[in-house]
Amino acid sequence: MGRTQQSSIKALLESIEQAKQKKEFNILKDLKTLRDGFGKIQKRDYLALIDKLMEKYSTDEAAAIHAAVMKKVQAGDLDAIRLWNEMQKESGSGVAEVHIIDNF
Repeated sequence: MGRTQQSSIKALLESIEQAKQKKEFNILKDLKTLRDGFGKIQKRDYLALIDKLMEKYSTDEAAAIHAAVMKKVQAGDLDAIRLWNEMQKESGSGVAEVHIIDNF
């Protein structure tokens, strides 16, 4: 029995969710998926695919990056501390500014 269009769409959405859970962020692969689906799937399903990818990159990738930066900050990496400080300023988090004095 062959795949139906609906089962193919469901499989695409599930593969995006699995990649999200594994913290796999391959923009090129995801763009190729969108390109391959263009015109082949209904507008509603195509928009659902785009929404799922937007959720994956806007929420999960940012969280993974934040976790990696925080790990380096906690290890005392001065560049990571500076980056974290800049990120806090940009987000307007209201966190007190940290000044690093290098005695080297």
